[in-house]
Amino acid sequence: MHAQAMALITLDVAARAGVADLVCRVKPSPNSAVPVPTVNDDPLVQPDMEEVEAARREFEANEPADLRPPPGHQTDFFRQAIDQGQGLHMALWGDSHMAAAFFSQELMALSGLRAEQIHVGLIPATMNRPGVRLPVRKTCVSAGWSYDAAYRSKEAADAPGPAMVSLVAQEQGAHLQWDVRSVDGVAGQKKLRLMYHQTAQPIVIGLSVDQGDEYVLTLNAEQGPAVVEMHSNQPISTLAVRLISGTLRVHGLGLDPLPSARLQLDVFAFPGATARSWQQAKLSYVAQWFPGNPYQVVALAFGTNEGNQKNFDGIAYESTLVEALKNLKTVFPQAQCLLIGPGDRGVLVRQSTLRTFKKKSKAKAKKSKISATGSLVKNRPPDNVLLQYSRVHQHITNIQARIGEQWGCSSWSMLYAMGGQASSYRWAARNPPLMAHDLIHFTPAGYRELAQVFAKDFGWSPEVFQPLRGN
Repeated sequence: MHAQAMALITLDVAARAGVADLVCRVKPSPNSAVPVPTVNDDPLVQPDMEEVEAARREFEANEPADLRPPPGHQTDFFRQAIDQGQGLHMALWGDSHMAAAFFSQELMALSGLRAEQIHVGLIPATMNRPGVRLPVRKTCVSAGWSYDAAYRSKEAADAPGPAMVSLVAQEQGAHLQWDVRSVDGVAGQKKLRLMYHQTAQPIVIGLSVDQGDEYVLTLNAEQGPAVVEMHSNQPISTLAVRLISGTLRVHGLGLDPLPSARLQLDVFAFPGATARSWQQAKLSYVAQWFPGNPYQVVALAFGTNEGNQKNFDGIAYESTLVEALKNLKTVFPQAQCLLIGPGDRGVLVRQSTLRTFKKKSKAKAKKSKISATGSLVKNRPPDNVLLQYSRVHQHITNIQARIGEQWGCSSWSMLYAMGGQASSYRWAARNPPLMAHDLIHFTPAGYRELAQVFAKDFGWSPEVFQPLRGN
């Protein structure tokens, strides 16, 4: 792999104290009428646990579940990965599960480190996307921008940002804003790096630091990855970027670690994303964002979207995963790699179907004319429907464990952490629920519980981070 040259533009900027909070300017819609809510007489609901157990028993009676043991846990994984001089630097690419950020935030809390000892190296171009939570005080995305992800777009794969997602605009006046202060409003960044793609044609942008006067820049470097690096003698609070002309593809905003930082956990996750991002990304381009192998651990947390198909093609998925891991290890040859598999997934049923099942079940109990599995109850979903995604996710988990081992990567399964197949229904029935109503995603409490199991399985604990805490 030959790294593609990156253009660097440096700019001295003037920062100031007492900067007001960001206010995102929302462009009113011409059709702002409030939609009239519709009433669904037969909504989708979670199936009854009796129905789930009936489906599970019948399936196991006819086709035993894959009894492959769960991937071996490595309780010394992070103890070995931590550099006592630098701390721990970890990057995590994933889908909506990781984009929600409850998992990663729980890991940060479980480290036992103080807030000033935890650093985020990049604010990716996933900002303000529904379903994405970023550890940043505030960001604003105006009208005129679109998200372009490498897993589904050739343009994004040929010019990938660190998160494999970019924000693209062609509309004059489209703007982005970042508040890079800490959650409690303290400014600490004296250098910011605007990561973008330099097009063959010049791009004209306006930059405003701390809501001050605008700097107008004409970006006209060699086509490829590029950075505008802003320096200030005083800590910077906010940055605004406005497109004046051209096509601007923004990859993210790079931040410098504070001297007190001991843990850097960069989450590059986007709803809908798959491992295909790493399969087809242009490596010479993406490698420019990570000079010097900055991470001791790199992780891929995909599988839910790959498994969102009734006729899952395990051979095709395995081929994609092999290429993704090959590319990941090409960019990060010295890092330990980790695969995080999807959790269990359930299926919602029509409320009328659920009522029919309960009515038939009562009749069955009284007359004992229907088999114990409930397979003769009419109008209920077939057993293979209720468990179809459990089977697919089990298959994905097994492939990840096998391919990960071949490529020297550890693996961990959310499905096993939940209790195996059909566990999504049990997690939804917990009080409070650990599974969201859709039986695909988790509640904040569910993500936190998953993080706690992961931390136990791989040795992520205050004791492991103790040498980094200092006094």
